Amino acid sequence: MSGMPDFEAGQLVAAVTQLNKDVESLTITMTKLAAQELQLAKGKGMAAGVIVLAATLGGVSSYIMNRI
Repeated sequence: MSGMPDFEAGQLVAAVTQLNKDVESLTITMTKLAAQELQLAKGKGMAAGVIVLAATLGGVSSYIMNRI
């Protein structure tokens, strides 16, 4: 294949699989955030929008810090 040992290839597959799951999760979160922004633009759910935005930003920053 690429001359990569089986162990490293397995690690690469696991990393790509986890990254795919993380991207799907973030896509769902961004979809929910877009829906909240739409409500916010309509003048509804101001406090809920702020809370969801803060939670999302906290989750993203936590995710990034765990990857470092």
